[in-house]
Amino acid sequence: MPLSIILNQIVILSILVIIGVIASKAKVITPVTKELLAKLIFNVTLPSMLLTNFSRIDLTPRLLSNCFQILLLSTMVLLFMLLAGWLTARIMQLKEGAASIFRVHSMLGNIIYLGLPVISALFGKEGLLYGSIFILVSNLLMWTVGVAAIRAEGNIFSVKNLMRILNINTISIITGFILFLFSVKLPKIVLDSLGGLGGTNTFLSMIYIGTVLYYANVRKMVNNRAVWVLSINRLLIVPALILGVFLLFNSIFPGVIDREVISVLVMQAAMPCMVNVVIMVNILGEDDGVATANVFVSTLLSILTLPLVLMSLSLLH
Repeated sequence: MPLSIILNQIVILSILVIIGVIASKAKVITPVTKELLAKLIFNVTLPSMLLTNFSRIDLTPRLLSNCFQILLLSTMVLLFMLLAGWLTARIMQLKEGAASIFRVHSMLGNIIYLGLPVISALFGKEGLLYGSIFILVSNLLMWTVGVAAIRAEGNIFSVKNLMRILNINTISIITGFILFLFSVKLPKIVLDSLGGLGGTNTFLSMIYIGTVLYYANVRKMVNNRAVWVLSINRLLIVPALILGVFLLFNSIFPGVIDREVISVLVMQAAMPCMVNVVIMVNILGEDDGVATANVFVSTLLSILTLPLVLMSLSLLH
């Protein structure tokens, strides 16, 4: 992808983030409406986009093969990121509470509010399809492996955790994917209404990121050394390792893994820390202040690192 297109999309998304900051400073978006905005995105615009996107793509043997590839590779990538977080936390000798959050945030990134908008803008409907499957795998791991990493004594297969996996977004992905596999298209009136609603997701998500940055306690968050190590790890080092492995594999077995599949996997791996982990940590009784600091610092740094990761994908060509 030409550098000018990458930079153009980054500038557009950055402008939307700045609008979110300005709207928050002007009190158009308050802490209360910020939470309402998050609920609107998660429960309305995002599932609308996920469901209707599958109906905009025609099933081909290549796409079907790529979907099953990304199911397997997403699991491998996410578990590798968890392993990288575990090793780094051991090296830094973090205390158990901070170490557990470090591990989970090493695995789980902001693949919904930031990842999907970026991938949609850069790779279109096909990239969005692969990104949606990555989210499905991430949700499964978040409420099973993620819960185990934070609270080892907890029952990761409890009804409550399993119900969290079956949220409206995973249901939308599974429903859309099944319709996609059987080449069933949604009616035009549904595509025009829900699809139009889903089309607002990118704009609302970027504005939400701006509000998160504005309302964060900056001074408290930038003084934590582990937060910076985590951010550099998941924004640059781990994505570089993942890309390196894929480049080596493709040089030995050329054409086995589609370049767009690799691009989406690397981009999702390079996203800043997941916002929803803050909620999960709070539910499980750990310090959500550390998790919030991870989100703030990594999101801020991602403005600089994501263009670097995007440019590195040119090595695939």
